[in-house]
Amino acid sequence: MLNNYRIYRRRRDLGSRITQLHCTEQLAVGILDTGSPQQLNEALDWYLAEMNCSVHVVTQEDRIDVNAMQEAYSEVTFLVFTSMTFSGERINAVANECHTNFFLIVRSDQLLVRFDGNALLSLMVKPEHPATLAAVIANANKEVVPCVRAPHMNGRKIEPISYFPLFDGTGSLDTLYPVMSIGFYDRALFQRMRGFDEQIHSEYWQALDWGIRCYLYGYSIQISSALMVQFSERESVIEDRTETEGFLRCYTKALSVSQIKGKNIAHRYKGFFDKSVYREDVKKRMIWLQKTDFPTLCEQWVYPQGEKP
Repeated sequence: MLNNYRIYRRRRDLGSRITQLHCTEQLAVGILDTGSPQQLNEALDWYLAEMNCSVHVVTQEDRIDVNAMQEAYSEVTFLVFTSMTFSGERINAVANECHTNFFLIVRSDQLLVRFDGNALLSLMVKPEHPATLAAVIANANKEVVPCVRAPHMNGRKIEPISYFPLFDGTGSLDTLYPVMSIGFYDRALFQRMRGFDEQIHSEYWQALDWGIRCYLYGYSIQISSALMVQFSERESVIEDRTETEGFLRCYTKALSVSQIKGKNIAHRYKGFFDKSVYREDVKKRMIWLQKTDFPTLCEQWVYPQGEKP
């Protein structure tokens, strides 16, 4: 898809630019502008003061005065979309522009209350590291909400189950996808997996699609106690799981390939099917790359309470 955003790059002196040509920064922060102007300013002040890495703000033309923000925050890169977008498209933009090994996705209406960089990096440099480390999420009352997701089917529908993050000594748990897409991403792996599906018009279905694809391709997603965000003004933190435009793309990629005796077989999943994604993604790519299928993933998943639903 053609980019529909403008890039207002951070202002650096020539010496800094030359230095950057010879090294790759480890981490970039991508802030999704989802709150008030004051919340965005407070978030930028905090990240610039507390984190020594490049900062990218993803916003929309009618939400900020770009020139004024560039003047106030010369070290920040602004990715400004011309129209309303979903989080997946915004995160894809951060991945395209940040040029770092890893990137952290947060929202301007959240506080970053825990970030143990060493612990996160130690997980991400392992040979079989997760594609994403999802964040623990707390509400305005500082209560952790159910932010672990487990794969589950209710009849013919995909309906992930939610759990509280009950960590053991490892400090991380498998989860199907990062809630609200908030998390710590491996940029190279993210782009190799082709990022979020921009033709899905839903934050929830985009995240679900991303998580399922990771697992079908043999990768994992984990939620880590080393990363926590808090919604400072929201007591209720829930997802909108409405079946909106593009959700059939998620179903088609998730359920159109079955493994039979170790061989991938493509088929049309009755009732939830998108012809174009079946032709372009499933038959041309997924049938050759999948390591497992979704029913097997559900069957083999280790659920937090130790009991299958």
